[in-house]
Amino acid sequence: QEFAYFTNSPAAVWVAQNAYRFGFVVSYPQGKQAITGYIWEPWHVRWVGIELAINLYQQGLTLEEYLSVF
Repeated sequence: QEFAYFTNSPAAVWVAQNAYRFGFVVSYPQGKQAITGYIWEPWHVRWVGIELAINLYQQGLTLEEYLSVF
């Protein structure tokens, strides 16, 4: 897979731990496949705004969980 090199890289760890500070969330986080319908994709991020991203990160929620659309 073309992004396989990213999966366990220091960059992937940094994105998972810091993206929210800039208004981004990992769209398909590890362990949330049943909710998102997608396998873990640490490179797939979406911008939701800083306030919502912080809220999602602190609560450990995906956007789908937050919006109750899963």
